[in-house]
Amino acid sequence: MYWLSDIPVLALVLLFAVTFVGLCWLGTILVSPILAPWFQGKAKLNEVLGDYLQYFGVIYGLLLG
Repeated sequence: MYWLSDIPVLALVLLFAVTFVGLCWLGTILVSPILAPWFQGKAKLNEVLGDYLQYFGVIYGLLLG
């Protein structure tokens, strides 16, 4: 892992960005067709997710305050 310290900072940032964004896109492209049928027809899924996000937002706000 010492070879990382020999790369210029800007090149290293670009390398990490391209690597991780590429992995995310690859994962999305490969996993999406497998997971999409599971969530078809679940109209209330967004409401449940919104409730969870609101709950964690309130808890975070209270802890921050």
